[in-house]
Amino acid sequence: MFRIVTFSIFWTLILVASIPCVGNALEYTVQFEGVTDESMHNLLEETSQLATLQNLSASTAAALQRRADKDISNLLKALHSQAYYEAKVKTSINFNVNPAVVKIEVDAGPVYPFSSFSIVPSNDATPDQTSSYPFAAISNLDLDIDINGPALPKYIINAEDILIKRMEREGYPLAKIVKREVIADQATKSVSVILHVDSGILARFGETTITGQKRVQDIFFCRKITWQKGCIYQPEQVARTLNALEASGLFSTINISYEDEVDENGLLPMNIAVSEAKHRSIGFGLNYDTDLGPGLSAEWENRNLRGMGEKLSFVTNIWVRKKEGTLRYIKPDFCRPRQDLIWTAEAMNLATRGFEESSLSLSGVIERQWNDQIRFSYGGMFKRLRNWDSDNNGSFNLVKAPLQFMWHKTNSLLDPTNGSVALLKCTPTLQTMSPAFAYVINTLSASIYLPLRKDQRFVIAGKATFGSIWGANKHSIPPSERFYAGSDNLLRGYRYLSVSPLNCDNKPIGGRSMMIYSLEARMRLTETIGFVTFWDIGNVYAEPYPQFDHKQLQSVGVGARYHTPVGPLRLDIAFPLNPRKHIDNRFQIYFSIGQAF
Repeated sequence: MFRIVTFSIFWTLILVASIPCVGNALEYTVQFEGVTDESMHNLLEETSQLATLQNLSASTAAALQRRADKDISNLLKALHSQAYYEAKVKTSINFNVNPAVVKIEVDAGPVYPFSSFSIVPSNDATPDQTSSYPFAAISNLDLDIDINGPALPKYIINAEDILIKRMEREGYPLAKIVKREVIADQATKSVSVILHVDSGILARFGETTITGQKRVQDIFFCRKITWQKGCIYQPEQVARTLNALEASGLFSTINISYEDEVDENGLLPMNIAVSEAKHRSIGFGLNYDTDLGPGLSAEWENRNLRGMGEKLSFVTNIWVRKKEGTLRYIKPDFCRPRQDLIWTAEAMNLATRGFEESSLSLSGVIERQWNDQIRFSYGGMFKRLRNWDSDNNGSFNLVKAPLQFMWHKTNSLLDPTNGSVALLKCTPTLQTMSPAFAYVINTLSASIYLPLRKDQRFVIAGKATFGSIWGANKHSIPPSERFYAGSDNLLRGYRYLSVSPLNCDNKPIGGRSMMIYSLEARMRLTETIGFVTFWDIGNVYAEPYPQFDHKQLQSVGVGARYHTPVGPLRLDIAFPLNPRKHIDNRFQIYFSIGQAF
């Protein structure tokens, strides 16, 4: 035995010594044979260690041979992933050339289709479970399985995910796939799949335990939980509860889970684990507007008054020509879940080309989230207003009843890339001082966002805004209550709040209707850097309804976006295409947080 081993080692050393090497390493090239499809060729190249490590020369011939041997199983797995279940792979190495040539011969064989895909109860099912199985209602189309289509493994995995989620929606959150049978029949050259599933019993929501809270009271969680004990388990209720807790801003982490089994009554215990975030915040900022000039902003907020998630905030913005401060108190879940009571006190001083304004207001509004897309609000407001340097100077005591309806179906509030939004506002207003008069301010805006690619890095965004004031004649309505355009989101490029009917001195006097359109092309170049081009068109009119034969003002511009976790920082420069003499500048610059719409 000793002599035989010695003899084998001797000839192995002779063979290795005869292989040509460059330095101490063995360079080589890789050739695939039998592969005509380009996508398959790319897949095999990405899978092959021989190909990916080609720039790293093998240390010895034996090392190169080991690479080739390991590659066979990797390449077969890649071929099986494309439903080539009869595939064969051979490798051979020509050491007599420099660099050495590694030849990979591939015989893919036919693509195996699905012949059947079935779901059966597992042997672990108890008699009382079998009658509750929803399997009969689940078809292959529901699972995205195409019988006679290629039997790709990723389709099987995807079907399992769909099945488990479907079972969860049916009230079986403990469902699991116990066994997967995948049979590749070489006689029929097809694949049959059988999934053995244990659904568990139909589960109902049980007791909910809450952990991790320190300053937030349990009653706050009770108001946010959308499920009820004893009701059939629904994942949608869990998702809504999670969203409601996240929207409160009180927690840094939230995890909603359930136990691994139901209790003797068929109830599924639920767990909510949270980590509280800081409930108070303070912030300062700098901003700039071409007309308003540089400005300062400051804000303070307490998001957990009395441990009930009530919010008290103060925000102030100070420019040379505009000063405003807002104190707001929000009581969440007022009288019912998803309904908030909002008290707001606001003071403002504003100087524009058409008027100067000083105002104090107090409002109380009830805002209700009807469902995931619809939100509406109603309430009352008293506003003490004084206008001067306008066509209707004086003081006004205004009683308002603001109404608002919003339909929102986008993937983000500050940076939407898909979906649409519609917002309708109606504000009946009564002047209580003599002479008394009434009017109604109506605005409707609608936006749509169309991604041009699946990764949503290129988006076309459009917005239409309409407005109309009914009731008292224009000269009775306070100048600051009329419509004006020319801002960072209404007809950019024109002087601040100067787009409206003009008097003989080219001074804007406000309008009773408006119609403005915006179109943007948004491009996200990297994860943080974006670029925007836009076009705005529209005008403000003297009559209560837009005058379509009136001249339309247009503007174009470009912008940069720096995307942050709280929304994009926006820098836009807009150029008016119809500048009005002695009114408009050649361009306007805007800087703020969030998209223009």
